[in-house]
Amino acid sequence: MADDRGSINRAADRSARLGGAFLLLTALVTAVMVYARVASDADQQTLAGSLLAISENRGMYGLFGASRLLSGVTLILGGWFLLRTWIIRDRWATPWVPYLFVGSGACTAVSGACAILIGIQSDGAVAGSVAGIAAADNLRWIIGKVGFSAAGVALMIAARFQWGVGGTLRKVAPVSALLGFAMQFIWLDSATVAHPVIGSLFFIWLLAIGTMLATGQVEKHSVKRYSAEMPAAGA
Repeated sequence: MADDRGSINRAADRSARLGGAFLLLTALVTAVMVYARVASDADQQTLAGSLLAISENRGMYGLFGASRLLSGVTLILGGWFLLRTWIIRDRWATPWVPYLFVGSGACTAVSGACAILIGIQSDGAVAGSVAGIAAADNLRWIIGKVGFSAAGVALMIAARFQWGVGGTLRKVAPVSALLGFAMQFIWLDSATVAHPVIGSLFFIWLLAIGTMLATGQVEKHSVKRYSAEMPAAGA
């Protein structure tokens, strides 16, 4: 049984490292997305103003949409690989965290696809297509917020596991909990000023946790924490 458990752990370690790698990739693609969003100057007071800015900066807005879609795909893959780790499969931690990452990634990907569609239709938009563009923009806005909020819930749930594991992860746990809670402010228009700061902190969180997963540090802490309980669990 010990040999079987060892083989499972080695296989799961690869899953954890791949999950971490995709979280890192999500962070990097997100950085490109934010740059392209700002450069496209699409955040105007009115839809007409936004469409004019998008039509004048279609390349950048197209990059924004494509990178947003890609960041959603990489987050989906990150969550999928995390579901295959021994930590999740042997029920040492809840699968809700990777499930929420997958859901968040799906929402982000759809939001990116909507942005691509808006960019395509913005040039020479006529009355008949403006309604469709407005609908796509509303969907992009709402589902993007749902995805960001879902990622925040994942962080709050992950904080409990991180605290239980101890070590460096215990120090990260309060940050995860507070950041996950702050990410719910995405629904408050009055907190718009704070949104870039919260988004930047989430970017740093992805880099930190992605690095810990990709380098095996999370596995190391988890094995140290649960090793004494593993024989009893496998008996």
